[in-house]
Amino acid sequence: MAKLLEKPEELKVSVNIQGVPLTLVRNGVAQRITKVYQRWRAVEQWWGKKILRNYFRVKTSRGLVCDIYRDMPAGCWYLSRTYD
Repeated sequence: MAKLLEKPEELKVSVNIQGVPLTLVRNGVAQRITKVYQRWRAVEQWWGKKILRNYFRVKTSRGLVCDIYRDMPAGCWYLSRTYD
């Protein structure tokens, strides 16, 4: 079952040269990304503001399966959804 976070949680993420995430830090705990299941880009207009995000569905070394995204204009990473 998936749980969409009411407010996305900001993360620290390290990436490879292609921009694919390698590790994430959540609540001060580093987790290695062991699998990237899917990646996609969202380009939308919302209330006159352009939204550009790169999403990744990943699995971490702690067993967390989740959707994370990078807000491209800001360069920040967020956790948006977790899976059981």
